[in-house]
Amino acid sequence: MTVTFDHVSACYGRRTILEDVSFTADSGGVTALIGRNGAGKTTLLKLLSGLAAPTAGDFTLFGATGRHARAYLSRVGTLIEAPGIYPNLSAAENLKLKCLALGVRRRNAVSDLLDTVGLGSTGRKPVRHFSLGMKQRLGIALALVGDPDLLILDEP
Repeated sequence: MTVTFDHVSACYGRRTILEDVSFTADSGGVTALIGRNGAGKTTLLKLLSGLAAPTAGDFTLFGATGRHARAYLSRVGTLIEAPGIYPNLSAAENLKLKCLALGVRRRNAVSDLLDTVGLGSTGRKPVRHFSLGMKQRLGIALALVGDPDLLILDEP
């Protein structure tokens, strides 16, 4: 079992975004969240990614619960909402920066990731000239840096 939510609620001010959510996502599988706009899907993913904290309840990540789960966030790759990219840099330069930040030093890491997402031939083209689909693929490549054990994609 990789992820468990146990009666999790999240509020922003007086507004309740999630109320009493419980579920388990097993390792080795794919779990999809389906719901109407405003149902709290993105908020749930932000909780799991450490970008927000639950108001009530708890979640378990890789066997650690609550604050202890934050120690495992380095094993999680995320693409939530829009990818954090530098528009004046190339795809390779964006990936090099993420590799540097995460301490990934594997020789072909950047070229392998670009090939994986179909951006291997973009060369020095600045990301600002990419189509939306190309930017999303770069976001997925950025989420894959460091070979995460858990990949969280929000509307990729």
